[in-house]
Amino acid sequence: MKHRANRPGGASVPARAFPGHGGVGGSAPVRQPGGRAVSNRRVFGFVLRFCVFWALALALVSQAPVVERWAVGATLASLVLTLRLASVEVLLMGNLLHAANTGIEIVPDCTPLMPTLVFWAAVAAFPVPWRRRVPGLLVGGAAIWVFNLVRVLALFGVLVWMPQHFKFVHVYLWQTGTLLVVCALFVFWVRHQTARA
Repeated sequence: MKHRANRPGGASVPARAFPGHGGVGGSAPVRQPGGRAVSNRRVFGFVLRFCVFWALALALVSQAPVVERWAVGATLASLVLTLRLASVEVLLMGNLLHAANTGIEIVPDCTPLMPTLVFWAAVAAFPVPWRRRVPGLLVGGAAIWVFNLVRVLALFGVLVWMPQHFKFVHVYLWQTGTLLVVCALFVFWVRHQTARA
């Protein structure tokens, strides 16, 4: 319903809009009722989907040991290739990698498997079309893989030059760094999606 002001003589004209009075000129935006509830439902939906995807990933890893074995083998192959490209002599004995007069055993925790699965679960749970999720899954997984190679190679350096600090760097510093990298990649991807939207 439009409000009209009466002129003398019975003619009516539309009332003028004044700033701050709900009209066109400078009025504050009208907040839709239930907006916060919709936002909360979206957040809850994202968290629920993330938990489902994460549970499925854990079930896959626990029920299919071949996944962890593949991750260990692929990590070892990547490390050997990288070190040989850097003209470093490498000796591989099972899961034990010898280089620079020291050795390190690659176990499933040394692979990027779990950080990648966390990132993938978050991307898969985010409410955008799958055609926009797939590039994020691929690029994010590759970035986490490269970061893990840098992490393990840095641990070689710690073993050679500061072996007394190996436990602190390995357990606390790099694990915290891995968590930050995964979170940063996801935030960067989300910002890119919202910018496109």
